Amino acid sequence: MPVYAYECQKCGHAFEVEQGVNDPPKQRCPECRGKVNKVFSAVGVLFKGSGFYCTDSKKKSGIGGGCGSCDSGSSCSVADSKK
Repeated sequence: MPVYAYECQKCGHAFEVEQGVNDPPKQRCPECRGKVNKVFSAVGVLFKGSGFYCTDSKKKSGIGGGCGSCDSGSSCSVADSKK
């Protein structure tokens, strides 16, 4: 289950709650019963490995009939579709 962060508008108490995606959001602070706001934070995503296709990248201008993203001399589905 996901964990959601909240912060109280009245006392500033910050807390986290494990809730289901379809559960209603918390409305009140457990400390002072004041109204709370859901706190959003950035989530880092890091893509590693060779699990990407040459067509997943932005088209680069370059020499050759391919899409410009492929470093190898292999066939490219983008270049093949343009023929």
